[in-house]
Amino acid sequence: MTDSSAAAAESTETTLATLGPLLDRLEELLTEVAALDEPTRDSVFELLDGVDALHRLAITRLADVVGDVEPLRRADPAVAWLLEAYGIGVSDTDAAVAALDPMRPYLHEHGGDVQVLGVADGVVRVQLTGACSGCTSAAVTLRNGVEEALREGLPGFVAMDVAPDSGAPAHPPPTQVLLQITPRPA
Repeated sequence: MTDSSAAAAESTETTLATLGPLLDRLEELLTEVAALDEPTRDSVFELLDGVDALHRLAITRLADVVGDVEPLRRADPAVAWLLEAYGIGVSDTDAAVAALDPMRPYLHEHGGDVQVLGVADGVVRVQLTGACSGCTSAAVTLRNGVEEALREGLPGFVAMDVAPDSGAPAHPPPTQVLLQITPRPA
């Protein structure tokens, strides 16, 4: 092992040894903040969201100036973590599709799926397909499943835009009437 590669390996080990405990401490602090009273908690999270938005903008612009960020990603674990956390060098559409993968078995069980039509500035445009398109429960599926999966799995997620499926009729009522309510006899 050359002196420069030994120094690089030592630097990587030092970085990893520092990064792990720091990330663990940040998780502990977020748990403590979540337990604060609502106005204080909301202010802290607004502050964190603002700092995050500023960092995201600066890191995205830095990556645009640098161009190929892969050498940076390979050079240092802390830099690799930062680029990954902000989704730098990753296709937003591919990341959105991957974030929705855990939802797909549920949707497939019901004869449907969700397509990612595009991503721009953190807004993900989706469309329900198959039996999910036109389903009376689609709004709940979108809000409680699809949007939550995007929020958890897509760095920089801002909002979801649902494309209408004009070709899909609403699901018809059941063919069997399970309960018929009629007036009481007089």
